[in-house]
Amino acid sequence: MLKNRDRKIAFTVKRIVFDALFAAMFFALSLIAVEIAGVKITLVSLATVVCAMMYGTVDAVIVGLLGAFLEQLIKYGITATTLLWIMPAGIRALIIGLGARSLGSKMTIDTVISDRKPYVYFAVCILAGVATSLSNTLVYYVDAKLYGYYNYALIFGALGVRLFTGVLSSLVTAVMAIPILAALKKARIAPER
Repeated sequence: MLKNRDRKIAFTVKRIVFDALFAAMFFALSLIAVEIAGVKITLVSLATVVCAMMYGTVDAVIVGLLGAFLEQLIKYGITATTLLWIMPAGIRALIIGLGARSLGSKMTIDTVISDRKPYVYFAVCILAGVATSLSNTLVYYVDAKLYGYYNYALIFGALGVRLFTGVLSSLVTAVMAIPILAALKKARIAPER
């Protein structure tokens, strides 16, 4: 039988392994994203949503930042704006993680998978999608000014479309996360919180 100290170490190792798996999932999903004229349609946030619901804010932010960094590194290399481009993924994870933490029983894994209408969960995911789209637009603006390709129509003209796709992908991601969370709970992989 494991002592308390050993259980804590085992849980920490399990948590680190899951964070690494979620970061790899984020990266893999980023490779199948569709990008058209500054608007990116992707499901990368699925990894951060599931991680935030399972382990909380810190783990979700680590997964979001690490996954986005790997995406930037492979697709674009290291540039002056690399750190800016990874921030929106961290913002999404922060909002979802803090939402799960501050809303308590309204946004637990049990509530999300058993409630027929988990409105709070969907509202937090949509808020995170809007914040991510706005922060991506801001980073896009800074990048465009820094590298000299600024065009108002490209950056701000597509903002409405960017917000719409952000909300839509947040809803799709939130719906997709529910059966994943249910399967992880059924397999007793998701921690009891």
